[in-house]
Amino acid sequence: MRGDVEAAGGSLAGISVDARDDSVKLASELGLKFRLLSDADLRVASAYGVAMAGKDIAVPSVFIVRPDRTIAFKKVGEAIDDRPTAADVLAQVRAIAKR
Repeated sequence: MRGDVEAAGGSLAGISVDARDDSVKLASELGLKFRLLSDADLRVASAYGVAMAGKDIAVPSVFIVRPDRTIAFKKVGEAIDDRPTAADVLAQVRAIAKR
């Protein structure tokens, strides 16, 4: 998917509450080819309104952010498995790139 997103003019990154070393290990184990960033203190999750109340985790969420830092698309999940598919995200990236 990363190559398809980049071909559409975007870049891909994942953000989790895991410590940096844990994120690096996970990325290696899964063979991820995109950046996996740590938000251990939930600053980013809180700024985007997706920090789960009373817990040290974020609600599963996907954001497509334009170069000017405005949000072009967001999907905030209601459960751990409530996420758009890779194909759905790619379709959004392509549609936004055409605008």
